[in-house]
Amino acid sequence: MDMKDLQYFFDGLSGTLDELFDELYSTLVVKGKKKMGQETTEESPQVSELIRRTREKESVAEMIAKGKQGQEELISAIGAEVKKILSSAGIVTRNDLARVVRRMDEIEKTLAKKGE
Repeated sequence: MDMKDLQYFFDGLSGTLDELFDELYSTLVVKGKKKMGQETTEESPQVSELIRRTREKESVAEMIAKGKQGQEELISAIGAEVKKILSSAGIVTRNDLARVVRRMDEIEKTLAKKGE
């Protein structure tokens, strides 16, 4: 495993474990209710079944891919929000300045040709 992918791995692992813990929590609550004699209509899988399903669910490569995708989506969303804020605030961007400089260069060349 590449060390650069470690952050993506942990992001994917976090999502997978989050799902497992949610199911595990529900399963243990139902089992506890049944053990304490409270009637419940809820069914719960065995804990070993939850772990088996989680193991089958995603490989390390899939977790890394999921983490990368999540990070890319976050970066994209942040970038879109920043662009929206900059455009609504009227702040000049680097691209705006580059466009003005190119246009000024064109005008200067045109004036230099006319002056010859």
